[in-house]
Amino acid sequence: MSAPKGPKIRAAQFDVLKLGHLESNQVSVMLGFLLATKVFLTLPSYVTVKAGTGAWITIAISAALASAGLWGWVKWSQATGGLGFAPSLRITLGRTLGDLTTLAITIYFLLVTSFSVRVFAGGAVIGLLPEFPIEILIAIVISSAIYAAWLGLEPVARAALFFFPIIAISIVLVGLGSYRLFDIRHLHPVFGMGIPVILKESVVQIGIFGGISVTAIFKSYLRNPGCLPSTAYKSLTTSTIFMIASVVIVSATLPYPENTRPVISLGVIARAVYLGRFLQRIEALFTFTWFFASAVHASVCYMVSLILLGQLMNTRTYRPLVPGVGLLTFGIAALPSSILSAGRFLSAVYTSMGSISVVLGLILYFVAQIRG
Repeated sequence: MSAPKGPKIRAAQFDVLKLGHLESNQVSVMLGFLLATKVFLTLPSYVTVKAGTGAWITIAISAALASAGLWGWVKWSQATGGLGFAPSLRITLGRTLGDLTTLAITIYFLLVTSFSVRVFAGGAVIGLLPEFPIEILIAIVISSAIYAAWLGLEPVARAALFFFPIIAISIVLVGLGSYRLFDIRHLHPVFGMGIPVILKESVVQIGIFGGISVTAIFKSYLRNPGCLPSTAYKSLTTSTIFMIASVVIVSATLPYPENTRPVISLGVIARAVYLGRFLQRIEALFTFTWFFASAVHASVCYMVSLILLGQLMNTRTYRPLVPGVGLLTFGIAALPSSILSAGRFLSAVYTSMGSISVVLGLILYFVAQIRG
């Protein structure tokens, strides 16, 4: 039976039937990985460099601004119903502009995947495996993530749901284990470099929440579409709490400006956790746990990118694209000469393309309202 004609082609005609459906808690956790995994990377030190001891306030304000963008994504998703992301953009913006926007979002997720894996691999090599070739570690993370994406959307969602409590507990253990070094006085002055700087950086750093566009990408696969708003906002709130907690832990443990120097701040603090003479090098355990965070984050990004590419090409399966996408991200991840340059590239992607991703939800909703 041939597929129906016209622009309003449902995503189910392409890959929803093959990918299955997601529960609301699975979508929430997957979005949480996209937003919060950066706490294991350069986020705490990067934001602290920009806003000083007021970095946690900067993240809170950025999250509040991002919630407006999330509102736009949710409203636009509800307005376009069960259509896939690319077909929805074609109806809202027209075929050409809609496809270009879809391609831009795809490139954003591919760049985030590549540079995030590079930063994590660089941190692991510096902290634990100084003699280990970083290219091999990058290949291990990418291979694990791309294989999960090959298996399908539901396996990726189940993996995210399984590892979420383990990774959350690891962060709590770092916070509790480093209590001996925790000094609330390190958080003063509360407003860091001043309120004007905090407000400015809050707008600039809104891009760290660029992953909220996944709300509209996964809408076609949500078993109960009515849960979309609560699922999205719950994920944003939880991720913001993790981000603020990580920045507070780093800022209160390492005095300014020492807390701006470590590339992987939580990894440095993990070395202060002492669990007895028989449990040495405890940061190795945390790094091993955070490997899964990086792998799940990458697998979700791969899944998003492959779904968008499949919808752009109007294909029924994305699997022929998997090897090429994996090789592309490996090549991009191997480009930065150091972990510092990779961190700068990642930050540039967040502040530019990530910020556009946040604002785009509002733009799409208003355009959809105007065009009826």
